[in-house]
Amino acid sequence: MKRAAFIVFAGVLSVGVTFYLYLERYSPRFDADYVGAAVCGECHTQIYPEWKRSPHANMVRDPDDRSVVGDFDEATWTLPEADQRIPLDAEPAARMFSDAGKYFMALRVPGEETFEPFPIDYVVGYQYRQVYLTRESGGVLRRLPLQWSVRRQEFFPYWNLQEGSTASVQDLRAQMTSMNSAWNLFCARCHTTHLDIKEKNASHTYADVEWTDKGIACEACHGPGSLHKEYFESNYVNRMSAWINSKLRGQPVAYIANARKLNKGEAMSVCGRCHGADIFLGGTDIYRTFEPGYSREGHTNDLSTYFQSAPLTPNRTVATVETYSDGEPKGIGMLFRSLIESQCYQQAEVRCYDCHNPHDNKLPAKPDILIPSETSNNYCLGCHSDLRNSVVEHTDHEPGRDGSFCYDCHMPKIITKLASGVWETTRTHRMSLIPGSEEAGHPDSGGAPNACLQCHSESTP
Repeated sequence: MKRAAFIVFAGVLSVGVTFYLYLERYSPRFDADYVGAAVCGECHTQIYPEWKRSPHANMVRDPDDRSVVGDFDEATWTLPEADQRIPLDAEPAARMFSDAGKYFMALRVPGEETFEPFPIDYVVGYQYRQVYLTRESGGVLRRLPLQWSVRRQEFFPYWNLQEGSTASVQDLRAQMTSMNSAWNLFCARCHTTHLDIKEKNASHTYADVEWTDKGIACEACHGPGSLHKEYFESNYVNRMSAWINSKLRGQPVAYIANARKLNKGEAMSVCGRCHGADIFLGGTDIYRTFEPGYSREGHTNDLSTYFQSAPLTPNRTVATVETYSDGEPKGIGMLFRSLIESQCYQQAEVRCYDCHNPHDNKLPAKPDILIPSETSNNYCLGCHSDLRNSVVEHTDHEPGRDGSFCYDCHMPKIITKLASGVWETTRTHRMSLIPGSEEAGHPDSGGAPNACLQCHSESTP
């Protein structure tokens, strides 16, 4: 008996000594370098394939027969009939073709019958529409004016449709001279990981730009991983200690950010950096310096003080960040803002990844949570437990039928989007009120559409 006790004591002592000798201390505040998603995948063998097939991972790709979804088989595009002003406008304004494995969009030269071909260097997106980029001599990746609509199965001038402007051969060229058409100086902040603008000119015709990963990769959400990699690479004591501290004690893992271990503002900044589009133009540099983590110096880790910096001005018509006449978020760029305005966010711990799978972002965090269902109801009832046994009284609808689910009234489809090339609506995330109701303070006022009328279209609210 004594011998057994001695063996146990010796074993515990040995483990303790091993931990003491080999466990490396680490700083809770740090600044690291980016290493790329492939390095992360060497250890995170289960999560990496899940992310690899996600829309985030495949947001930006080299053009080939797997990534190009548009029709480049001698396709043409002609101005819509309503936009044709002269006989030449009835002729193709663009030709799309491939040659020796390379893809081209050729735009008609204004006032002529000739075309100027632009090689496609990158494609962006594929689920709803696809954007095409061509590299200019100054290093700028220029966004070409026609995009492919997956829903419509045709090319279309996205920004003309988004802004309600007239398309013309001249305008297609003008779209390639705007500041924000310099994709790698503007849009790439959210579509790549660790965009590094080393040099540019004021007119956005010159750009010396690098990134760590095409698409939204691991370090876009978890922060730079060099110190994390070095800390765990060959020290198994560090690994065991981190597992104990993370799983049993709820502590952050060394030298990396995990949204579930961050405070609410820091965690939501990870998503809000790109999905919170309603910011002042002057604030974009602050958003550029953001990176998830615990920076000691030089980087912003919390953007939450900027989430509501832009006023909800009624009847705002700026593309993608529109508002209704009562100031209620309307455009797709306001989706994140609608959540921030919700009391569910402000007074509770609602976070994006509660419902959305963060690694394969097209999937739900759990089955049926993204649709009106018992699952999504149960999520809401986690806080609103007093309503669990009074669904009929609260909703005035029988359980399991349209109108009895939280989504039906509190998340109606009133956010407009043109993501697919077709005007559609998606669900507002301002869950704490019913848009267009007396509760919202503006019933039937011409503001945000009344949630009840989405089903009861012939009734009076």
